[in-house]
Amino acid sequence: MYIPKHFAEHDQAEILRFIAANAFGTLVTVDAGAPFASHIPFLLEQGDTLTLSGHLAKANPQWQHLATNPQVLAMFQGAHAYVSPTWYQGAGVPTWNYTAVHVHGKVRVNLDSDQVG
Repeated sequence: MYIPKHFAEHDQAEILRFIAANAFGTLVTVDAGAPFASHIPFLLEQGDTLTLSGHLAKANPQWQHLATNPQVLAMFQGAHAYVSPTWYQGAGVPTWNYTAVHVHGKVRVNLDSDQVG
């Protein structure tokens, strides 16, 4: 994701608050070179490491992509709004302001029904 330097957030606590407040995210995997996305709720767990937990239905083929490529992208979106060029005192262009967090990582699939809550 392209992030202009003046919009980048480096405070991990703020990023974690954002994820917790916007926990319905998008899980992106790659299968045979093509991206695949599912919109799912995530639970953020903070311990020695940061863990995002989510659930995919067995009927959803995305969980099977993880056997060959466990690398994933989880995306979380927050507030967004159009910014009109008429709002600037000088020359301006229309834009869209938004908040988003992208998390890259590896997935561990848990198929043990006794451990899934």
